[in-house]
Amino acid sequence: MAIKTSSTRYKKSDDGLSIIGIVIAVTILLLTLIPATKLLEATIGVSGNNRDRVAAAGLANSSLETIRLLANSNFTGFVNANLGTKITTQKVGPTTFTIQTELAWSTGTLTEQGCAVQGTSKTYNQPIVEATVSISWVATPPTPPEIANEIIIPPPQAYGGPSQSGSSTTTSPYSPSSGNLSIDISNAANGPSSGVWVQVSNSTQTQTVATDANGCAFFPFLTAGAYTVSLPSSLNPGYVDNSNNPNPSVSATVTLGNTTSVQFAYDKGAYLSLGDPNSEQLAVASGLTAANSQLPVGGSSNVTQSNNPSNNLLWGPLFPFSSGYQIWLGSCYTLNAVPRYPALSSTPIISVTPGGTTAISPTYATVTITATINGSPATGDTIQAIPVADTSGTPCGTSTPISLGQIGTSPSTASSVTSYLPLGYFDLQAVDSNNTVVIPPSSPVSILGGGPIAFTIGN
Repeated sequence: MAIKTSSTRYKKSDDGLSIIGIVIAVTILLLTLIPATKLLEATIGVSGNNRDRVAAAGLANSSLETIRLLANSNFTGFVNANLGTKITTQKVGPTTFTIQTELAWSTGTLTEQGCAVQGTSKTYNQPIVEATVSISWVATPPTPPEIANEIIIPPPQAYGGPSQSGSSTTTSPYSPSSGNLSIDISNAANGPSSGVWVQVSNSTQTQTVATDANGCAFFPFLTAGAYTVSLPSSLNPGYVDNSNNPNPSVSATVTLGNTTSVQFAYDKGAYLSLGDPNSEQLAVASGLTAANSQLPVGGSSNVTQSNNPSNNLLWGPLFPFSSGYQIWLGSCYTLNAVPRYPALSSTPIISVTPGGTTAISPTYATVTITATINGSPATGDTIQAIPVADTSGTPCGTSTPISLGQIGTSPSTASSVTSYLPLGYFDLQAVDSNNTVVIPPSSPVSILGGGPIAFTIGN
């Protein structure tokens, strides 16, 4: 009986353990199934979001493609009709997408194609249109929108074509609320003149920009009105335009929604070295002329003495025409108008290079002038030569008399002066210490060769 009682006690104990085990097992199963279910739900959500993002990317790309097509077909109409923010919706599958498109003018930059495009440099600006497309949708969990960008570059034909130096033309399109200035600068080889500082100013502001590698400086978003476009020599030392002007400028008018284009020919100037001290003195006294048929006015221009502190014996700068120059002493004669320089046909063509120096030897004559008053030497009087245009004595503008020297104070030893004159025609006269004419000029004398040449004036 003791054994039977003991067996019954063990059986009751086993039944109790089975109920507890079932409860524990169910609990463990639930604890396992709940996270798995959550994971499955999250996986399904991620899959749906991925599907929606792919659809959003497709909508963004198709929106940008539409923008590109519209801009290419009619840029001005596209800009005027679409600037600002527009919102539309589109359903793809079960998801509704919100499409937000923003178009705005912005300051772009330039590349190797010059003023007509944008690029990477942050110094040289032009206006561009920035298009931003944002695609959003309701998602669980929330997800950021799909964003795509496009830069709409104004077409190159919006810029003016080539024209003469310092001229301006107006073209369109661009922002309807402002205007722009496009400055294109070429060098003597008809290539781009880079690194040239350009100033644009009106009554209220001054902006300064350097040309890029393509000779372009762009000034966007200007208020409408009159502007002065200049190339200051203080910012561009040693440069001149194709009329040998170191400080060219032009007036330009900016109008709303348009780009005004201005062109210059501007390059690093060439210099001349005379070397011969007599030539140097004559150039200082009578001037130095450079002639080239491409010079805009008269085909010639006066050459100034360089203000280079390290070498003030240089003359220039001159625009470095590839065809070179004819150079002569004096400033009485022009190339493309009468009177012409008397020795033009025998004057050699001098080659010049940008920033280079060319040594020249312009022709001049050794002259001896004897001056008498009532048969006696004009002691103490100064002999002057006044440049004239021809043998009839046509004046050369405001020609300054060239001083040739003073008749010696010892009549027994000196009654003449020996000096140098450029080729051409001159009135010879004598003045006293008060600069009063004591021997007036008679017929002009001709100096057409190197001399020596002797003249007698007075009575």
